[in-house]
Formats: sequence, structure tokens, C-alpha cells
Amino acid sequence: MLGEPVDVPHRIYNSAPTSDTPLEGSVDATAVACLYTRHHDGFVRQRALQHVLGSDEPWTVPFIVQLLGEYVIEICDDIYRFAENDLPNRPGHFQTVRAFADENPQFVNLTRQRATSYWSCYHRHQHAGWETYPGLLALQTMLGVSA
Repeated sequence: MLGEPVDVPHRIYNSAPTSDTPLEGSVDATAVACLYTRHHDGFVRQRALQHVLGSDEPWTVPFIVQLLGEYVIEICDDIYRFAENDLPNRPGHFQTVRAFADENPQFVNLTRQRATSYWSCYHRHQHAGWETYPGLLALQTMLGVSA
């Protein structure tokens, strides 16, 4: 982000954090939460995402965007709600998100392709058109990317 490379792991398979593991209040906790957005368990990813969405750190953006190209629609719903309700009230972070899209068009395009594929394969019965699929709506709202 901002010209710096960020490596987003594909999946991690370590134990999920316990309720004793602090996931709030510090940059270190935000970094841990970002890593757990890559956990093999979708419920763990979704819990970690809640912390990440509260941060304005620029290096969190790739972790959020990556989740839009995955199959867990509930996570896409969470990100879409964030994009619609919270992001407009954080103009500095909104600009960071848009800058990320401008700096990483291949990553954004691949994520859009993945989101479209998951919509077509798994969620078309629930969302007849891509225009209602939360993963693609979030990409459009956050990054200005349409299917």
C-alpha cells in the first residue's frame, strides 16, 4: 500500500484466537486480525474482519478486498454494509481504498473475476443478477469497479 508491497497469505491453519487473545486497540492487534482474515475457518475470518474494518491503517485494505473474491457471502455482506454505511464517514480511509485500487488494478481485476465466478456458481439462485450480489456491490462501492 502506498507503494509498499503487502503479502496477503492464501490461508493459515493455526489455532483460532481465543477470547483471551486481544484483537482490539493496537496496531499489533490489527496486524493479527489481518492475518486471521486468512484463516481456514470462515467464522474466524468473519470475526477478525470486524476488527479490521474498524482500522484506518492503509495496509488493511488488501486484506479486506481479498475477502470479496471468496465464497463466504456473509463476509461479503459485512464488507458491503461497511462500504455503504461506514466508509463514507471516513473520507481519509475512503481515499486510501481508492488509491489501493488505482495502484493495484490486476489484483482488483482478479478479485472481481473471482467474485463474479462465486456469484455465478454458488449464489445466482439467491441473487439473480450480479447487481444484487454483495461481493460485487462492495467492489463497486469501495473501488468503483463494476462487473
